[in-house]
Amino acid sequence: MRVRISAFVGPLTVQFEPSGMEYELAEGDHLDVAFPPVPEGQVGGHIDHSPGMVTVSESISSKGWTRAWNAAGEEITTY
Repeated sequence: MRVRISAFVGPLTVQFEPSGMEYELAEGDHLDVAFPPVPEGQVGGHIDHSPGMVTVSESISSKGWTRAWNAAGEEITTY
């Protein structure tokens, strides 16, 4: 599963769990996030949000690392 996280109004902090890595997005910026594959019928990951923060968490059943790319298409570290 691949999703785009965008900062529409003001800056947005994107945190990756379980590593705790954080990236700050400026208004208008985005990250593309891809969860590792999981068995059919299971959840690939979770996205929780609150004002100014989005937390991306891997599922305990995942068999790899969540990958992410910045708006320039460069892969960033999530672990």
